[in-house]
Amino acid sequence: MDRTRDLFLQIKKRPVICKDTPGFIVNRIARSFYNESLRIVDEGLATHEKVDRIIKKAGGFKMGPFELQDLIGIDINYNTTQSLFDNFQNESRFKPHYLQKEMILANRLGRKTGKGFYKYE
Repeated sequence: MDRTRDLFLQIKKRPVICKDTPGFIVNRIARSFYNESLRIVDEGLATHEKVDRIIKKAGGFKMGPFELQDLIGIDINYNTTQSLFDNFQNESRFKPHYLQKEMILANRLGRKTGKGFYKYE
């Protein structure tokens, strides 16, 4: 672990040492970010464009949750959520949202397919 930490420091990265747990810390935190955003859109409270704009302007994020899902890939994001859901014995906070599954079945995977929540050329 010390050698790995030193390597990260040499390349000017800030390593984080934590207890062994399923998923990376950022992936566990991000599930709430994505899932709540998906629920907001699904409930008709706001469009994905509005959610992204609010998160960027009011929250100071560089990308909104829908822009980020398109960049990562809807399928990758869904699989990460499913993995955490499985590894945490179906805890509801990690349950994948059905909208992602529908997008996967429609091959709307984000930037890599030219269409996700947004269209790309």
